[in-house]
Amino acid sequence: MNKPFDVEIERLTAPGSESIRPLLGLAQAPERGTFFLETFGCQMNDHDSEKVAGVLLARGYRQVETPDAAGLILYNTCSIREKAAQKVFSRLGEYRAKQSEGKIIGVLGCVAQQEGEGIFERAPWVSLVCGSASYRKLPELIAQLESGNHRVTGLELDTDETFETEITRRDNPFRAYLTIIEGCDKACSYCVVPYTRGPERSRASDSILREVRQLAELGYSEVQLLGQTVNSYADPTPRKMRFAELLLAVAEVPGIRRVRFTTSHPSDFTRDIVEAMEAQPKLCEHVHLPVQSGSTKVLRAMQRTYTRDEYLGKIAMIRSPSRSQRISSLVFPANPKPILNRR
Repeated sequence: MNKPFDVEIERLTAPGSESIRPLLGLAQAPERGTFFLETFGCQMNDHDSEKVAGVLLARGYRQVETPDAAGLILYNTCSIREKAAQKVFSRLGEYRAKQSEGKIIGVLGCVAQQEGEGIFERAPWVSLVCGSASYRKLPELIAQLESGNHRVTGLELDTDETFETEITRRDNPFRAYLTIIEGCDKACSYCVVPYTRGPERSRASDSILREVRQLAELGYSEVQLLGQTVNSYADPTPRKMRFAELLLAVAEVPGIRRVRFTTSHPSDFTRDIVEAMEAQPKLCEHVHLPVQSGSTKVLRAMQRTYTRDEYLGKIAMIRSPSRSQRISSLVFPANPKPILNRR
């Protein structure tokens, strides 16, 4: 695979972009049309959309601000929050007539993976259904549509091409998202992630650190490591780097000033992570640790892999005496996934 690039959209479209386009392999890409991309859900969906935009920009597509101006309308979806899934189908209903105008309408992400070809039955004007593991194949799938196919799917949970795309278009000039682990093996009774994102697979540590160095060279000062259970990271290379070691290695990259990570699983939040955050000031004092329930009985019914007391033990570990003066509050918002703010 070619070396991946991370660029801001302005660098592809602003005056002077001719100098960067050959570097990215875009010089010979003819303009193929326009696309509109709307994202629902979490940071991982936001980052997936950055990848999708990068893939399409690399093939000569141009991003526009409204569906009316686009030939290709894409919705990157989330199925974890029911309201987000409902909003997607509501939005699809608004653009039912767009297919008759020659527009291609596609559903990407978790709803696409979960509902599969059933989306065609519920919204027959949709032409493309593509899960997150197939984003690198988008140009091929769109080519099938342009050649006359009316229903095209990319629903394989392919584990080899999930993490890296040739170009990732970055939406923030200072902070960059970086997925280090996809999927989940926890099998909680209520959760669809193992079915929409597949089993856990971790990205190679050398690949992660190479991209962090590249991001720093491009001027990004903050990286946020992402995963459904980010701290379950297991380096697949012989180096076998632990998550805490990876955090420290990322923080040591010259030019990186802040490192964050989300979402952590309580069972895998170990003492070495706390010690790394204590030792390295670049690791932001911010922990996203889902509570789910304060009842051990309910947690067991959920098939969560910890008890109430074990969860409280994690909080006590984070609130160790050496940090007590800097820990201000444990915040429980209405959202069932609270954030532990440490200042």
